[in-house]
Amino acid sequence: MPYLKAKKLTANLKRFDKESNKANRKLIYIGGEVRFQSEIDLENYIESIFQKIFSDLVLIRRQYTIKAQRCDLLCCNKLSKQPVIIELKNEEDRNIVSQLTRYRKVVLLNKPFAEQIDYSLPVKLVAIAPTFHEDSYCDKESSKFENDFYFWEFSIEVHNNLGQFKLREQTYNIPYPIYGLPNSIPNSELRNHLPAFTSNFLGKLPRNYHDSFIALRTLLISQPKIKEMVSSSYNKLLYGTGEGESYKKLAEITNTSKGVFLFLWLPACVRTNIKIPVARFGFILLEGNSPLSRDSLIEWVVYTKSNFVLRDEINDDTRLSFNRHGMLKYCEPNLYLPQASDFSKNTFRLLVYLLKGIKPPIDEATLEWWKSYKTQNHNTLGWYIDLAIKTWNYRVK
Repeated sequence: MPYLKAKKLTANLKRFDKESNKANRKLIYIGGEVRFQSEIDLENYIESIFQKIFSDLVLIRRQYTIKAQRCDLLCCNKLSKQPVIIELKNEEDRNIVSQLTRYRKVVLLNKPFAEQIDYSLPVKLVAIAPTFHEDSYCDKESSKFENDFYFWEFSIEVHNNLGQFKLREQTYNIPYPIYGLPNSIPNSELRNHLPAFTSNFLGKLPRNYHDSFIALRTLLISQPKIKEMVSSSYNKLLYGTGEGESYKKLAEITNTSKGVFLFLWLPACVRTNIKIPVARFGFILLEGNSPLSRDSLIEWVVYTKSNFVLRDEINDDTRLSFNRHGMLKYCEPNLYLPQASDFSKNTFRLLVYLLKGIKPPIDEATLEWWKSYKTQNHNTLGWYIDLAIKTWNYRVK
């Protein structure tokens, strides 16, 4: 099913979407920390207060592309006109030195904006990130341009439910909402700032699902590297890195003639060489439960690549059907964990699936989380939402 692109918006909707995107610049609270939802949000913020942070610099161009290399911020010193390249990172990136070195080379070869920049002066290379990998410090020390590199770490703290950006012993307020912070943003405010496509999707949902949709959406878009995609018929929302089969996916919400359904990508028992094996699961809920509420009670967990039969259509044949890896396509909630663990008595094997590819030892915090999590009520939709999010965060590392 095709998904909508911004170019399909009318002129009025483009204006609406532009204002919505501006209002939707956000911070997210995840894993006990606050961060920008995306690198674009970080760039938008830095650009908006550029002169406060860099009073001695002139911002010449943001996202400047030359010879297939794209600098985040191309700048120069106000007085000396010394060239300055600033690279912004929302998370640790061990390749930052080589990246800035490539930018330096292409800028010196082409000398853009020569009337504003004095290229006889050394290029100052500034990296701004929350942390820097030890490899980056080694790369910097071994570079012949070592004295031109500057690593500046930033942090985000919360004061009165508002974010504060800290860089080089200075503090700046961040006028963005913090998604995922308990009791920080009312649903009514979030609903007023939905992107155009998402707003149209919400308009087609039954009104009694609106609040639970907003709460669930807030949780989903608070995850790192998430994109929200709306189908051209406005009856499907997909959350992931992209829409194709090769892209990672977290969740999907559908609204069709059969009803409203939530699908999650959860750990699955597979007998193939997949780094972190996941599959798409849907849920048949006890009658009267909301398909988007964390507190809803589950009757069946359903392994499905597309649609699935409804409660009234389930019979002995469907209950005893298996996928090609030996998992029941329809299982009661108390059987999901044993199945995903390949029927091992040690369900910690499921966590090993999650962490496959990550170097041991498994940290104590993860062990404590698992001990608590596996004993919680498997019959609620929230248990599966939390597991899908945990799995997502391991997959996108």
